[in-house]
Formats: sequence, structure tokens, C-alpha cells
Amino acid sequence: MKSLVIDAAASCMTIAAKNDEFKASLSLDLGQKQSQKLLPAIDYVLSQVELKSSDLDYTALTAGPGTFTGLRLAFSALKAIELAANVPVYGVPTLDVYAYPFCKFDGMVVSVIDAKKDQYFAAVYEHGTQIMEPADTTADFVYSKLSKDQKILLAGPDAGLFAEELKKIDASLNLVVYSAQPLPTEALFSIAEEMIEQKKEPLADYDGPVYLRKSEAEIKLESQK
Repeated sequence: MKSLVIDAAASCMTIAAKNDEFKASLSLDLGQKQSQKLLPAIDYVLSQVELKSSDLDYTALTAGPGTFTGLRLAFSALKAIELAANVPVYGVPTLDVYAYPFCKFDGMVVSVIDAKKDQYFAAVYEHGTQIMEPADTTADFVYSKLSKDQKILLAGPDAGLFAEELKKIDASLNLVVYSAQPLPTEALFSIAEEMIEQKKEPLADYDGPVYLRKSEAEIKLESQK
């Protein structure tokens, strides 16, 4: 299939394109400059596999939770392609994407993103089934949901940081943390194509990012009322 996918949920944004067996990907960790570089990055990865946006069968993205700005940028870019070329957009929960490569792991999987202020966006899985829904939560709360006699694999861009927090709580935990995490765009390709095969609906026009936390602007506005 011919596709374009974006993971913009964490500080490092990854864009990838696929033209059947040929693939190209690009990662951007540029802070505020990412807003200027996303569209050129999309053009670049598409050109590397000799595609135009009008050639695509589908696009997909991490739908949240994640960074406010990153998610909005990705949604805007892929919705624009949808409008211009009638290409469906599939949204996949971010934490499902990070956990997907480990769905056959013999133990528990914690998918996690640093949400700052001693909070984490996290979900827990066992044998590919989600047993703790995504939450804006603490390491202590996630710890309370873990089976302490099992191996626990930490997935996602902030797995190493979260491992340090769990070790402070219980140094005896059997944690598995890989120094390099799988590219989330590979999981996006696979999950989106499973969704297409199962005839699941793409995002509707009104669908937007899934936020587990209010923005700073919303919090400030509420405090003023």
C-alpha cells in the first residue's frame, strides 16, 4: 500500500512514507522549529519513495495523548491532504502505538510519555490487552496496577525516565527497558492497515486529538473565572 504516517505525540516527531515495499522516514527533534519543518519533511519522505500526496491510499497518525502542539500540527497536515486529495486519515491511540511491537511479550507492558510536572501519560497492557486505560497520572499510580511477580517492559520515548521513577518506588521490580525503542511509524503502518482490513472508519471531519490534560491556556482561563 501507499501511505504516509506521523508520530507527533512526543518531543521527537517522526514522519514516514511507504510505497509498497519501499519506505523512508525522518525524525525531527527541533522544538518550536518543528512547525516550520513538518511540511517540508512530508514532501521529502514522499519524494524518497516516489510518491505524491494524491497517490496515497491512506494516512495515519498518533491521535493522542501527547504534546498539544505536535498533535495539532500532525492533524492539520493530514487533514489538509485529506481535503486536497480525498485520502482517509486513521487515528491510533498513541500509547497503543508504542506498546504494539511488544504485544507478544510474556509479562506486562507499560507504554509511557513524560507529561512533565511529575506526571506521565501511561497505559498498561498484558498479552496485548489493555488492562489500565490511558491516564494522566503518576508513577505511584501505575505501580499500584502492576503485578510485581511478572516481568515489566517499558515502552515509549520516555521509558528510561519512567524506569528510574519505578525503581525509586520498588528496586526489586523486574524491569525490561530497551535503550533504543522501535520506530513508532512501523506500528502505525501495521495498525492502520489492520483497521482498513477490518473496515474500521477513518477519522471524521470533526475528529481531533485526544488530550488527557487541559492546555495551559485553558487552566489559566478557568483560574481567572
